[in-house]
Amino acid sequence: MANASCFACLGRPLLLSENGEPAAVKTRKALAIMGYLSRVGGMNAPRETLADLLWSNAERPKAMQSLRQALRQLKTAEQSVGHDVVHASSNHVKLDQATFSSDLAHLFTLLERGGTKDFGEAEELWRGEFLAGFEDIDPEFSDWLQVERERIRSEVVTAAFRHLTQVANSDGGEQIEAGARFLLKTDPAFEPAHRVLIRLYVALGQGERAREQFKACEREMRIHLDAEPDEETRALLTEDVEEAWHMKEFKRPGEVQPMATTLSNSDSVVRLPEISVVSASLSKSGLNDAIYLREEIVSGLSSFRSFDLYQTEYFGEENAPSPTLVEGHELGSYLLRFRYDDRSGKVVVQFEDRGSGQIVFNDIVDLSFWNGILPAASHIVSRVHSHATERLRNPANTSIFARWCQVEALLWDFTPHSDEKAMHLLNDMQKSNKQFSRTYAGKASIIMKQALHFPLHDRATTENFGELLNTAEQAIVLDPWQAVNQRVYGWALILSNMPEEARRAFYNAGRLSSADPANLMSVAEGLAFSGDVEEARLTAEKAFDLFAFVPRVFYEYLANIYFAAEDYEGAVQQIERGTGVSVKGLTTRVAALVCSGRREEAIKTLERYSEHRLSLLKSSPGDFQDPEDWRRRVNFFQNERVRANYDKGAELVQRFIFKGEYSV
Repeated sequence: MANASCFACLGRPLLLSENGEPAAVKTRKALAIMGYLSRVGGMNAPRETLADLLWSNAERPKAMQSLRQALRQLKTAEQSVGHDVVHASSNHVKLDQATFSSDLAHLFTLLERGGTKDFGEAEELWRGEFLAGFEDIDPEFSDWLQVERERIRSEVVTAAFRHLTQVANSDGGEQIEAGARFLLKTDPAFEPAHRVLIRLYVALGQGERAREQFKACEREMRIHLDAEPDEETRALLTEDVEEAWHMKEFKRPGEVQPMATTLSNSDSVVRLPEISVVSASLSKSGLNDAIYLREEIVSGLSSFRSFDLYQTEYFGEENAPSPTLVEGHELGSYLLRFRYDDRSGKVVVQFEDRGSGQIVFNDIVDLSFWNGILPAASHIVSRVHSHATERLRNPANTSIFARWCQVEALLWDFTPHSDEKAMHLLNDMQKSNKQFSRTYAGKASIIMKQALHFPLHDRATTENFGELLNTAEQAIVLDPWQAVNQRVYGWALILSNMPEEARRAFYNAGRLSSADPANLMSVAEGLAFSGDVEEARLTAEKAFDLFAFVPRVFYEYLANIYFAAEDYEGAVQQIERGTGVSVKGLTTRVAALVCSGRREEAIKTLERYSEHRLSLLKSSPGDFQDPEDWRRRVNFFQNERVRANYDKGAELVQRFIFKGEYSV
């Protein structure tokens, strides 16, 4: 390891000399800088990003000072061991990719080769989790570290299993055994690795070793997971030799998934949570409303394109399926039951988790309390969608769709740091599956947000407006039936001054997911910007009817709709009901005040915002080269008169942000 690495990051991190002697580094955060840079694209990060990540509770000046001290500590340690790999400029910190090496990089080289000796060396190299003992140095860093460890874990398992697909007669299974032993070094309770060894020993006619391995699997799973091996694992002990030689783990590479509970992230397969729809007693005459409710719910779930739906009809209580647990589905398997209650005349909707047997909710729907069937259906759809996707936001879930759920949550957080996390996930998703369309929609969304809402903040992506439309178009080409793709494409077209095409995209998005109020509000705002104010108002009204509660951010959307209708007093009222102050929200507020004859109040608003300016934007005007371009881009309105009126406010905000005018 000493010869291969200057940075040991598996287990407790160490900076090593050429002869393997560790250097003294005063603080863990100094080494954490190297650990972070080693895992980001280009091994390069803005100083502000590192300061936010490692000193998140400190004010910006204090955090930047602490960063400078940590970099000095690193430089001193590097000099003591004869390395020079950390290079810092006034804006960025990077690792010299030509000279930097780590035990983790060497590990992946060994796994790429995948020979018996390679696996043996990899086992020796694995000293523990990535950056072990660094979990508590900062809450933001801890969040990043948790996600990164899961990513490394997934990459390691995938790399190792490429070589565990067939028994080699020439070595009597030594390579397979070495690979599985390596995986068990990384996780002693990793059942698929135990399964590989059991099958190998059965195939080689070594029944006693197979039974001992099963006992080891039982012991480790009980200790570490408080769980028992799957029946599939136990059944391996009864396989005959011929069957074992053709086991599915030992097929040709690319034909199998080594872990029953891990999803494929290949270009051809993106699995989704499963929902089986069961209807009982809805076939009787006179139950049109109940059937309509069920169809609207199923249609609403289908419109999200986030579930694998299965529907089976049952005519009577006696024919309904009995509860059955379904194990091993990382994304979740659920049962959605509909039953008409003769006595009350109401529809019972029950949502069950088939993995745990839990009844998530059991709603007795009385349509007389709802303003029509659509709001009642939307309420059920939202509950199902929220439950099924919320659990996937845990970074431990690494399938493509689970990562998308994590990205989606970060995008709604609406901060530069969350965008950076989201972009990191999206880049990884694109590497493993280039056909998942929402990856490109997510990237396009971040490009827009960074330029318009965080104009002075260092970018998490190098893409610019020239590439925005291409990125959004790629999502549409891959999946034109996905509402978020159409919606983001509409926004990209707005920014490209193509209002007619944008309206068409927004209409499509509204039609594709009409039960999702969040989708409808975004569509309504887009229609207002593109010039169809009346349709925007109708769509917004429909969205508000469907919300169980209205997130405050949507009042900012509503304010822009009022502004498009030239109802400036209404726009002021709505923006004041919105969330805290974003750059876009601030611009709408100032423009509405100016257009309603309240310029002095608009300036006072900017003065009140002074204390938030630097803390939110976290940069200096020099980072954005063309303030005039920002002013043009932030004005989405396509109607010439409305656009000119909005520009009156945008001009004041531009001077405030980039020149510091009106600041107190």
